[in-house]
Amino acid sequence: MTSREKITSAQTSKNLQDPPSGELGDIDIIRACGMAGQSNPLGLSIWRWRYAGDNRELYKIAEALMGLGHEVGTVFTVLQHLSREVCPGCFGRGYGVVDGTPMLNGLVCSECRGTGKRQLHGKAELALVEVIMGLERDIARSIQRKLEPTP
Repeated sequence: MTSREKITSAQTSKNLQDPPSGELGDIDIIRACGMAGQSNPLGLSIWRWRYAGDNRELYKIAEALMGLGHEVGTVFTVLQHLSREVCPGCFGRGYGVVDGTPMLNGLVCSECRGTGKRQLHGKAELALVEVIMGLERDIARSIQRKLEPTP
């Protein structure tokens, strides 16, 4: 299981008991997220929205991004894009399928050009995506540092 999967699983876990000694449990990951979120609350909100499916974070994210100086329309467009970025033409496969089968037909999807994701256009929108991805990377690194064993 990847780090992202472990963190996401812990955030939606119903078992927050302390694990056996020497093991990393969901409660430890939740604690690490809380500590990391103290220095980057926006990053943690973005992480919870994108990977744990917590749509309650969306309003906080939008408000914080506008507080950073991004325009309302840009924020709306980017958040809407990120919430539904899978290409509707190929369902994220990047290629078309043979009619009536699950097999790929080898033709690159004309809508996404093989990426499997909807395209986003506009300089401000692309810049805001980079800001959001940077906040995601920062919180992920921070959580990982908190989970590392101390000597």
